[in-house]
Amino acid sequence: MIKIIVLLLFIYIMYAVLIKEKKAAKFIIIVYFILLSIVFMSGITRISFKYHLYHGPVLEGGFQRLGEWVGVFSFLYIIPAFLIVAYVLVRFTREKFRGIWVRISVCTIMLAVLLAISYVSFFIFTLIFYGFAP
Repeated sequence: MIKIIVLLLFIYIMYAVLIKEKKAAKFIIIVYFILLSIVFMSGITRISFKYHLYHGPVLEGGFQRLGEWVGVFSFLYIIPAFLIVAYVLVRFTREKFRGIWVRISVCTIMLAVLLAISYVSFFIFTLIFYGFAP
């Protein structure tokens, strides 16, 4: 249940980030994340039932298969989210700051912080959807 709540919260945050974008772009991005979430959660469910991950004994290779599944989808979530947020931040700095060096400095700092957050997000994503499995 917590996994579904996390995905819904993620989709809501992406919607909030895209609030000032064109409707078509917003629609495409939100539909992408919704379809990705459906495929991701159905895959986790299928792997869990096939390998008996929640009620043992766990079959051979179950945790490895789940780890690979979560690893692939972590890239499919985090990299597009990084690019979208970076685009919005660059547009924000263009609108709010006038000097070219100020824009470059603020944009560089924001992108560096965003890159660090994205790096940590891979670990958080893995902990939420894979957990502390062997």
